[in-house]
Amino acid sequence: MTNYPEKFHDLVTRLQVVLSDIDYTQKACLQAGRMECMLLNHLFNTKTPANMNELAKVLNVSHSRVTRIMDNLVNKKLVTRRPSEEDRRCWFAIITEKGMKLAENSQKTVLDQQKSLLDKLSQKDIADVYKGFKTYVEKYEEVLKDSYIEV
Repeated sequence: MTNYPEKFHDLVTRLQVVLSDIDYTQKACLQAGRMECMLLNHLFNTKTPANMNELAKVLNVSHSRVTRIMDNLVNKKLVTRRPSEEDRRCWFAIITEKGMKLAENSQKTVLDQQKSLLDKLSQKDIADVYKGFKTYVEKYEEVLKDSYIEV
């Protein structure tokens, strides 16, 4: 009998290595850390200023960690901070033009890699892989959500 949990675990481990390489490509483009890349990409994709609490939730880190990440991005002139007009204790992160260019280049690099990969597959294989992968990820997210413990 085939041991699918082990086979899937092995495959997911290999996938993590691939995703780590993609993450490395993004970091190389941005010359930034993983969390800095994530924060910058979030700001790039949403195209709106984000407050520190929102960013902490998106990155799943503490408010103080977001502050340190923001400090690094501000020092690199990739993001600016603006105080809230309603609440002086609240600050918003705004991606700069330099940050936009870096995030755009990073995403272009990753999309170019994906295109190169997909060019090696038939249309049927692409559809099959996408459908299977999508189903797997959605079900995995359900399992993680069901097993998540609120603290």
